Amino acid sequence: MRDAIAGGQADILVGTQMLAKGHDFPQLTLVGVLGADNALYSAEFRATERLFALLEQVGGRAGRGEHAGEVLVQTDFPDHPLYQALVRHDYDSYARALLAERKALSLPPSAHLALLGGEGKSPEGLMRFLGAAADKGRALAAERSLRCSVYPPVPAALSRRAGLERAQVLVQSDDRRAMQDFLPAWRVEIERLAERRVRWALDVDPLGFA
Repeated sequence: MRDAIAGGQADILVGTQMLAKGHDFPQLTLVGVLGADNALYSAEFRATERLFALLEQVGGRAGRGEHAGEVLVQTDFPDHPLYQALVRHDYDSYARALLAERKALSLPPSAHLALLGGEGKSPEGLMRFLGAAADKGRALAAERSLRCSVYPPVPAALSRRAGLERAQVLVQSDDRRAMQDFLPAWRVEIERLAERRVRWALDVDPLGFA
């Protein structure tokens, strides 16, 4: 395929984001990106910074030869700060805005997170287990005077997968030492609550909330 492109035997190349990864096509002058807005709705809070990096990278595929390149991005939000910063090639200002936003929302790197995720056939049984785990977590944090916020269980972004209901409990803290003290003790309490019909996992520093 690469030889066909390099030899001018292909005029149009259609593919996924893998095409942005390190390929050198000197004759490529136009890049079109479809569905970029999907990252703006992602449950992963790092999705927009990854989108910025990807668009910068894919933009670098066009115009590598003697002809100028052009990049067209499909979006419903051309005034979004991400796209405005991208047009200016100004990642620094966008990164500063992201950091301020994450600080306001108590998201990394300004805070530390853990996510207790559960799966089960019965939504009632799943929420009962996660609710009890959240109650134990709040009691534990209060008892040990740890600055850890334990939120009530909510359905996961993908609330059903492979016939199983999915939900999660978020723990948030601005003190890493407090989180390090809290999590092992909380895990012990969760194991005491564990039900055979609920599978669970504790994700420290999760990449998202999917």
